[in-house]
Amino acid sequence: MSTNFSQAKTIENIITQTWHPLKVYACYRLVLALILLTAYFFPYSASLLGRHDHALYFVSSLCYAIITIVSLYFINRASKITSITTFAVIFIDIVLITVMAHASGGVNSNLVILLVVAVAAGGILIIGQVGTLIAAIATIAVIYEQIYFSYFIETIPSTQFIQAGLLGITFFGTSLVCQLLSKRLQASELLATQHASDLRTLEKLNHHIIQRMRTGIIAIDDKHQIRMLNESAWHLLNMPPQTTNQTLEKISPELNDATITWLTDTEQQNSSFRSSPTGPEISASFTELEEESGTGILIFLDDNARMTQQAQQLKLASLGRLTAGIAHEIRNPLGAISHAAQLLQESTAMDSADLRLTQIIQNHSVRMNDIIENVLQLSRQKPALPTLLNIGKWLPKFMDDFQVSLPEKADIHCKIDPEDLQVRIDPSQLSQIITNLSENGLRYSKQATNKMQLELICGWTEDGQHPYVDIIDKGLGVDKDQVENLFEPFFTSETTGTGLGLYIAKELCESNQARLNYIPVPTGGSCFRITFAHPGRIIAI
Repeated sequence: MSTNFSQAKTIENIITQTWHPLKVYACYRLVLALILLTAYFFPYSASLLGRHDHALYFVSSLCYAIITIVSLYFINRASKITSITTFAVIFIDIVLITVMAHASGGVNSNLVILLVVAVAAGGILIIGQVGTLIAAIATIAVIYEQIYFSYFIETIPSTQFIQAGLLGITFFGTSLVCQLLSKRLQASELLATQHASDLRTLEKLNHHIIQRMRTGIIAIDDKHQIRMLNESAWHLLNMPPQTTNQTLEKISPELNDATITWLTDTEQQNSSFRSSPTGPEISASFTELEEESGTGILIFLDDNARMTQQAQQLKLASLGRLTAGIAHEIRNPLGAISHAAQLLQESTAMDSADLRLTQIIQNHSVRMNDIIENVLQLSRQKPALPTLLNIGKWLPKFMDDFQVSLPEKADIHCKIDPEDLQVRIDPSQLSQIITNLSENGLRYSKQATNKMQLELICGWTEDGQHPYVDIIDKGLGVDKDQVENLFEPFFTSETTGTGLGLYIAKELCESNQARLNYIPVPTGGSCFRITFAHPGRIIAI
């Protein structure tokens, strides 16, 4: 139904909007009128033009020139020309050319040949029976002119009537051929319009698909000028303020360097980089585009953290199912071992060395139980329910409650700028993240300074696009060779840790579209930064 309606509208436009071909015909009319008018003043043309009636020829040619000038003016100014207007223009041509032919001697003047052009224009510009009507009017005009000369002017041989009839047949044949050509041209134009519409629709669809893809896509030319950049790539490159008419080097120097490196060795498939120190690690792959104007490059960007996260989720899901299945079997003998160790500690026959061994058994039993609890917690993790949270009010109150639960007094400072800072995150999961990071920070501060010290700083990132929270301790920091594995599950530098605390915190951050990064502190200590998604953007779970 919609296709038929579209075709009808297109045909209607072709019928009514004959502006361009009619303009060409109007220019032809103007040239013809000026030639016929100026030719009247040449001496040698007196025997051909206006030989029957000089005054009538001059008046008719002058009127034709004036009418063509006026009609050309209105055709140029008109935005839409109807079939009625086109018919009127061609009808005037037939009438005035017939009058000039009459003044020049009738059908024998050869001016009637100009009627063939008018009939052909009618067949092209006007669709349907009206085009045939124009041929009929021209034929009637020629035959009437022949009859008029025969009865009122001079005796004409009968062969000239046959000539008039053949001329009429020529008019009808010309009209029929032109109408067939016009219909074929209109069909071709309709088909071209439909193809153009399909191409526009396909282009919009491709643009929509590319913009919605989670993979970042960038197209650049041979001068590294950005031609196309989708939304995912824009986010991965820290949302540059302007991307149009920009070079890749201005948008991302790191990606530009990776592109140059790939051009030197196209066998290298992937290259990894970071657009900022706290940004995600991005994997870039390149494809060369051959074009008529030159060579371009298509760049695909993927967040390595997302792929790593999916692999870790599969790993933890399998581990969670395994742990859930054997937790009961593990806990029973583990509880028996722990209970037996407690009984041995109460025995009076145990010396100090044996008591130390029982204590080790007890400690490792607790650690094994903690590992099982943490893995079970991961397998039962609920989806995040992000809400808009005023962290300027929430964080001080949370830290007050947190300090009450500590075994000893801690020195904790909160600095929030601006005070009405808002973040979008699940409050219960944010509590778990900050509790985990704060407990780690206080523990390492205690080990290094013998004081439980912690500082929390909230604000906006330098680009003003993301709020963040920094948890800074006074510990010894993390060794450089351990930073890469810091958020891996079961990685720990302590003999009593489970190695799941930081991993769980990072998982909870990513489920809220936030990032958790480690930032070394030059003056000593560690800083764990939680970078939240923009609070104005709705998080799709």
